Amino acid sequence: MKKIAVFGKPGSGKSTLSKSLALATGIELYQLDSILYQKDGTQVDRQTYDKAHTEIVTSDSWIIDGFGPMDSFNERLGTADTLIYIDLPYITSYWLVTKRLLKGL
Repeated sequence: MKKIAVFGKPGSGKSTLSKSLALATGIELYQLDSILYQKDGTQVDRQTYDKAHTEIVTSDSWIIDGFGPMDSFNERLGTADTLIYIDLPYITSYWLVTKRLLKGL
């Protein structure tokens, strides 16, 4: 278990699980939102994202949290040795996202 892809609906606990896995295994965690978006919230250009994503998936070990563009998602699925899909009911995901938004207010 050296290349782990974690994905699921928004609010399903991907980041929480990924952080715990990274801590337990010592494998570096990459959260796709931090690769797809700059600190000010603007999206990076596709070429920049593709380069960063390729560097990550061709490295020896990684945990990648998130979905991203479909072609990079498919590349990740083909490269990962472990896939973790968090499949919560929509109502649960909705509640967790709402709770997260309310906490930020």
